[in-house]
Amino acid sequence: MKKLIVFLMSAMMMMSLVACAPTQPKMETTAPGPGAIASTGGASDKVPDPNAEPMEIISVYSRNDDSTGLNQAMDAVSELTADAMVDKLIEYSVLEDGTKVLKFDKKDDGTATLDLSQMPEKGTTEDVLTLTAVGNTFIENFELDKLQILVNGKNYSNDQIKQGDSDYLEYVKNYKKIK
Repeated sequence: MKKLIVFLMSAMMMMSLVACAPTQPKMETTAPGPGAIASTGGASDKVPDPNAEPMEIISVYSRNDDSTGLNQAMDAVSELTADAMVDKLIEYSVLEDGTKVLKFDKKDDGTATLDLSQMPEKGTTEDVLTLTAVGNTFIENFELDKLQILVNGKNYSNDQIKQGDSDYLEYVKNYKKIK
């Protein structure tokens, strides 16, 4: 009989504890409107647009704020072409608006010749930065060893820089501090 009383007392205590436990308040839910889009916040929400045009990721070099070196930026173009590179260099204020690619000739030996319609000439050391920015941008993106720059079919030269027929630009590793 004692066992039955202990069992009943235990059951009553358990019932009283369960009855006294706090319960979660019920939250009212409403159905989302017709314009609502379900989001899980996971990787499935980050699906690329199947109608979007594929893009090429490129590096673009431009003068830093104090004109002592270059900055490197990652950008995208729809197709990796010399014209697209020049357009990006214009966008980053390396080349002047209206600059056109007259010819871009890439050879199997890792060299290329870039003939532009114009190059900015300031007559200062900024010309070296401009030349280096164009060189690094083309050399890196087209995976070149050397690049020769021509302006209207002639070797690039100004008051400071005189390039000859055998002068090629190579990638400048220490581009952050040039002067």
